[in-house]
Amino acid sequence: MFTAIATAATSVSPGRTASSFTRGVRRIGGGAWAQTASRLLTRALLSPGPRGLSRRCFAAAATAPGKASALISPDEAEALLEKGGAGVKIIDASWHMPNSGRNGREEHIRGPRLPGAVFFDIDEASDKSSSLPHMMPSSSEFAAYVGGLGIGSADTLVVYDTQGIFSAPRVWWMFRRFGHPDVRVLNGGLPAWEAASKPIESAAVAAGDSRRSGGSFEPRPVQGMVVPIEELDGVLRAKEAAVLDARSAGRFDGTVPDPRGARPGHMPGAANVPFDQLLDEKGRMRPVPELRTVFDKFDLSGGAVTTCGSGVTAAIISLALFECGYRNPSHQRLYDGAWAEWGSDERYPVSAVETQE
Repeated sequence: MFTAIATAATSVSPGRTASSFTRGVRRIGGGAWAQTASRLLTRALLSPGPRGLSRRCFAAAATAPGKASALISPDEAEALLEKGGAGVKIIDASWHMPNSGRNGREEHIRGPRLPGAVFFDIDEASDKSSSLPHMMPSSSEFAAYVGGLGIGSADTLVVYDTQGIFSAPRVWWMFRRFGHPDVRVLNGGLPAWEAASKPIESAAVAAGDSRRSGGSFEPRPVQGMVVPIEELDGVLRAKEAAVLDARSAGRFDGTVPDPRGARPGHMPGAANVPFDQLLDEKGRMRPVPELRTVFDKFDLSGGAVTTCGSGVTAAIISLALFECGYRNPSHQRLYDGAWAEWGSDERYPVSAVETQE
């Protein structure tokens, strides 16, 4: 309950009244104890001087690491499969950059793959009305797509990709955004699974895999996790939250051309957290103490918005934040349009390293 109250406290921004916090606690519930605690914490939050508690203090409480990791090891995943049976679904979420010469679906069909895995196509499960790459689908579109993979609301999900940790966090984040928290990311992906000598499927499967039986998935969208460009512009101008960009330093600085032809550089006020800094040499997520050394550089008391080139690797930062305890929706926001949108829209400013001729 204290964590929930602290979460409400972090929503109180400078200049807002105690009533906003009180409303947050009322939504949480918890009876007289919670209401009394809310009054005491509100008084402490808003009181001036050394006795007043900062929003950073509340943020630390609200983001204290939970017991359940979003990551799962090959040994844990194998045990889960043996115990959970048909209620555990394995998802191959492999996706590759357009200029990589690789195709996730074709590789899934050829194998190798985890036993019983179905392929989640990030490009297919998207908003087809948008000209931007793999934008979030609507709730009904997402439900229809994952139901067609045989995934239901009661299923436990394990998501992996063939690179280690690259595109799987995007699908993990999508499921969480649609209200399905029972989803894990295989730490190290297919390479880690193979290195642990776990069973694999190597025979080719048909493109219309017969394992795609109908599932019943009921989406429960978590509001605020998907950030549109107008909202991000306001966040940057007001410096309301940390905006963390997962692209490489060269693309962020503008010294390396954008692969989609967008303007070089980054959003003014954004910070660069190249996603590979969060991974070890084997493509696994680094231990939490090492991740914390990355995020301790930033003020996360107002939340975080992650971004990248097209909304895929931004979710690696979101996953790392989650592992460090930043699990509230305010810290799990993702700018879906990413640089593909911002860098192509002349209405929005760009910062880049000035190069000398």
